[in-house]
This record gives sequence, structure tokens and C-alpha cells, in this order.
Amino acid sequence: MRLKNKVAVVTGGANGIGEAYTTGIAKEGAAVVIADLDEKRGKTIADEIKKSGGKAMFVRTDVSKKSDAEKMVQSAIREFGSIDILVNNAGILFTAPFEETTEDMWDKLFAVNVKGLFFCSQAVAREMKKKRSGKIINISSIAAIGAQAGLCAYSSTKGAVLPVTLVFALELAGYNVQVNAILPGTTDTGMAKAAMADPEWTRQITAGIPMKRLGETKDLLGAVLFFASSDSDYCTGQTLIVDGGYSMV
Repeated sequence: MRLKNKVAVVTGGANGIGEAYTTGIAKEGAAVVIADLDEKRGKTIADEIKKSGGKAMFVRTDVSKKSDAEKMVQSAIREFGSIDILVNNAGILFTAPFEETTEDMWDKLFAVNVKGLFFCSQAVAREMKKKRSGKIINISSIAAIGAQAGLCAYSSTKGAVLPVTLVFALELAGYNVQVNAILPGTTDTGMAKAAMADPEWTRQITAGIPMKRLGETKDLLGAVLFFASSDSDYCTGQTLIVDGGYSMV
């Protein structure tokens, strides 16, 4: 197992692709901290992991609140003793033409997608610096590098993740903490799941993807496990695009 005896925090780890990260990391031997607002689902996943012989805990966390992020980290330290991996997966999405995007929509998107990532990384980095090792994996999006109508605010948040990743990587490099980002394309879960009920939407989306299919959870899990494991020890400040070739055409 690639992550045996490691401790991983997955924000937004109770649903969608976050659940796949949680369970996939647990199968690789790591104890997992599920940081999410969905208490019912989060506790259910933690229980399922423990029943299968793994280690897991749920911590109700609003990542947009710095105090919640810090309490979550302290809960993880009390339970498991350390934190080796952070997957900054928590995120929300609103769509609207830029002229119709409200101040409230803009503020909520940045609060979760950027401030949340920043606060969780900040709290976890303090612990990683003490032990002089760690992995921080930021989940951005191909929306960060390409224009899509209706996604101005969302794209702005995911774009902000890229320089944050670079600066974190630079400042933590001397402590043997690697910080990298993953840019997923459209996947068959989470935010896109409801839209997939419309076969025409799925047809239009896949038509523009050279591999002619949506991403699957296993595609993104593989990228996360690479950055979470020792396979990426000499890789920091990098972005890995996982989109079936969409962004190259």
C-alpha cells in the first residue's frame, strides 16, 4: 500500500469526487480525516472505512471559516498524531452570465474555493513544517485556464488556486513539503452528475473531448495518489491537467 501509516485530510470528502478521494486514499493504507459539512454522509463513509479495517474520522468543517479549519487540524492531530497529506477538494459552483453574477455569489465562491483552501493549507502547513515533510494537493479546474460562458466567478476562484499553489510550494520547499495542483476536466460525478441526466448535454460535452468520454473518478484518484505518495517527492509547484485532452484543442 502506497500510503501505509500516513494521515490524510480530504476537504469536501463526503460527496462526489471527494468521496472517491477519501475511500481511495484509505484503501492505500492511510488514516483519513473527512472534513465536510455533510455530517450524515461523512460519518457513514468513516464508519464504512473502519468496518473494512481502515482508520477514519469525520470532522464537521466549514472551510470558509479559519477557526473551523484550525479546529479540524487539531482534531486530526489529537486522533492520529500527525497530518501527512492534505487534499484541498472542497468547492462550490454557481453559474451565471457575468452581468448577472451577484456580489453574494462572488463572495461565497471565493470564501469556499479560495479562502477555504488557503486556511486549511495554512493550518496543515504548520504541522507539516514541524515534521519537515508533507503533501498538499490543491484541486483546481480546467476552468482556470480556459473561458467558459457562465463561469466567470467560478473560473476566477479556480484560477486563483494556481498562484497560491506556486507560492505555497516555494515557501514550503525548504521544509520538504510538496505542493501541487490538479486541474480536472468534466467528470461523471459531483457537480456534473445532475447535468448528465440530459443526454444532449453529455453528447455536446464529450464531442469536444479528444478521448470522447467524461472523466471518471479513477482518473482523478490516480492523479491524487501520485501527488500524495513518495512517487512525487521531487515534484512541487506543478499543475497536472486531467481532462482527456480537452484543453489541448
